[in-house]
Amino acid sequence: MKELLKEKAKGLKANLNKFYKSVENFKLNSANIGEFTDIVAAEMKESSFNKITKDKAGNLIGVIEGYGNKDAVVMVSHIDMRTANQQKLEGLDANGMEGFKSGIVSSVYAGALIKRTLLPLTGDLIICCVPRVECCDFGIQYLFDDFLKSRIKKIKGVILCEPTGFNINLGHKGRMEYEIVVKGRLNRNFLENRGINMLGTMFPLINELEKVSKELPSDFNLGRSGLRIKDVRYSGYQPQDAVSEFRIVVDRVFIPEESESFILNKAKTIAKTVYKQEPDITINTLMAKERVKTYTGLESVSEKEFKPWSMESHQPFAMESLNTLTENGFKSDFGYWKKIVTEGSYTYGQLKIPTIGFGAGSEDAVSSGPNSLTADKTEKAGCGQALIVLRSIGMPTFGWSSDEI
Repeated sequence: MKELLKEKAKGLKANLNKFYKSVENFKLNSANIGEFTDIVAAEMKESSFNKITKDKAGNLIGVIEGYGNKDAVVMVSHIDMRTANQQKLEGLDANGMEGFKSGIVSSVYAGALIKRTLLPLTGDLIICCVPRVECCDFGIQYLFDDFLKSRIKKIKGVILCEPTGFNINLGHKGRMEYEIVVKGRLNRNFLENRGINMLGTMFPLINELEKVSKELPSDFNLGRSGLRIKDVRYSGYQPQDAVSEFRIVVDRVFIPEESESFILNKAKTIAKTVYKQEPDITINTLMAKERVKTYTGLESVSEKEFKPWSMESHQPFAMESLNTLTENGFKSDFGYWKKIVTEGSYTYGQLKIPTIGFGAGSEDAVSSGPNSLTADKTEKAGCGQALIVLRSIGMPTFGWSSDEI
């Protein structure tokens, strides 16, 4: 099969290089995401995709129709999209919007390669380019709530076209942002114009959270959870009620064994312990939220969370994917992302659809800018993704058996 794909790839090389350069050289910003997705849509059309559409959230969807009405495979790549508050977030540098463009190219290339082989599929191949805000799963959630809603039960697997170093990745840690709200008649020293001691009142809780951050659990595959105090906000003294309020904003990385409610309750318990000598204080913990507006104008308020996920390596979709890669010369193994989050937090973490990651480059390439990969590596990723699709939903024909594809 690899030889067949290699032969067909020769005829696509000029188109791939042209598409690769047009995408990599595009200076993406919040005002031209629609123009960028038009370039990707044009390439899908050039590659004879059967259907190309955009939904209201700006997800670009290209479909290669199968000949049977059987299970589909969904490939997902993404575009980072800034929100008004996003520039304040750490972890998204100036290259943040451009870091995953190779996944867009490789997924479209994989679809073009499959079309060129003329090998039929038993079910549809659905290739999706998802605008992602760096706080939640809004784009991918809308995709599954809208275009893919009627197909969810007939999706055999999802391929995340993110950097994996040509390995099959099966999960990553989650990330959430929450607030600890401390409110009340904090103490006599906290009042305005009476020797304010706001920092002195906040510090014991900050100090206790720092201690807890060193004792968080660890997962064998995903690594250790993390806790970082992102911000401390003082809302001011309200003289009519003699009440003051401050909030500690926490950026929390967590593993599947820790639920969101467990994390919030534990934070509340820690705060109550710190202020147990202050009977007038009330303490609450809550998920942070952010207003999201897509480039198409769709708005929503979402909790700032990506769920953790970790799929078993013996899951059939994962096993078949690894087998077809190694049988065709890839030196692949199972792996996990340690630094980034993906749409797998929704497709497997929420929906439990079998999900794998496969792509060129390492996750460190995300911060290395758009020129960290080459067209050759992107082509190799596209070939691997095409092999996975053909093994999963390819229709044996022309003398090829299901094992051979």
